[in-house]
Amino acid sequence: MPGDTVWNDADHTRRLAHANWMANTAVLMHLNERATGDPARDWLSSWAHRWFIGHELRVLVLGCGEGWLERAIAAWPFVAHIDAVDFAEEAIARARESARGIDRIHYGVVDLNRDELPADSYDVVVAHSVLHHVANLEHAFPQIERAMRPDATLVVSEYVGPNRFQYSDDVLAAMNALLACIPEELRAPYHVRTRPTVEEMIANDPTEAVRSGELLAFMERHFKIMDRRNIGGTILQHLLYDIVERFRFEDPRERSLLEMLCTIEALLVDSGRIPCDFVLLAATKKGSAVTRSSRPLPRRHGGAADIEGDPLGRLSGASIARDGSNRGALTGHHLRLLRLALLSRQTTRANLFHERSLYSMRERWRARRADPWSWLLHRAPQDPVVRALLETAATLATA
Repeated sequence: MPGDTVWNDADHTRRLAHANWMANTAVLMHLNERATGDPARDWLSSWAHRWFIGHELRVLVLGCGEGWLERAIAAWPFVAHIDAVDFAEEAIARARESARGIDRIHYGVVDLNRDELPADSYDVVVAHSVLHHVANLEHAFPQIERAMRPDATLVVSEYVGPNRFQYSDDVLAAMNALLACIPEELRAPYHVRTRPTVEEMIANDPTEAVRSGELLAFMERHFKIMDRRNIGGTILQHLLYDIVERFRFEDPRERSLLEMLCTIEALLVDSGRIPCDFVLLAATKKGSAVTRSSRPLPRRHGGAADIEGDPLGRLSGASIARDGSNRGALTGHHLRLLRLALLSRQTTRANLFHERSLYSMRERWRARRADPWSWLLHRAPQDPVVRALLETAATLATA
């Protein structure tokens, strides 16, 4: 039913409570879609599982935390043995307790800054939100490579943004421009976001994003990247912190506003206007001939059956004149923003909506002589917040 918060098999809504900006079903659905192409399928069960190649697999989970990931993959019939490690003894104790009775999971305390991993031992290594806490990358990456068998795969879900969250002035300006569009009741007392200083970051957690900006270079140096998914998070991580749960999924307008923020970030990332701070990567050892398996996708979440028609199907109207700005043609991001703007004025919404290619083609034809942003504003509802978001997106995308 609408508002259902369990939108992936790993149940990120509960287990990623510490990742505050993700604590909303609409954001999780957006991240799912960025990872898998389907808002009802999560990255672990519907992307990473195809990089678990073979049967009777030995798996190493790095930075297991309190253990949700290894408990999820322990249910997969092709996984025989899991070693799950973390540098925090307290987290390992809690994970071990939660996994009681699952014989194939074995826990240990390992610090990737200094400890050795067993050589030639694993078919799959999974690193989820751990590498950006490692300072000694020169030690960690050779150890990961050493632990992998010749045709093993490495699956990484990671923050790869600037060290210590020292993002650019342009990203900060975009963040605050979007924040200013959010209604007061959804953002107070946050009216301006500020970038933390390096000193503040170290005082809060000396390991946080310690060398995150170097991770992609280390990955490319040690491994062959087979697949990369640009998830985003560059703006959303900081913009939505401590306010994301105020956007009610069951409220069509609030949900649409949040989804528009997600779509605007995706547009900026995909067009190269801003970098991508969170990625999914699948890699092999250099020289390996391994390719992704053809494992079937799991069944979609039950809430995915709650679908409504394409909101563009209810639009009518003729083309508008070219305005001379020549800012390109309508893209999928423009059309998504228009659909969300239209959905914001409904009294109820289903969990999902169709995006029919016929209606997309019709809008592209109608807008063929117009600037896409002028077209969006011409077609969008007369809601001041919706229009402020579209105008801000136009400025950020074309400045």
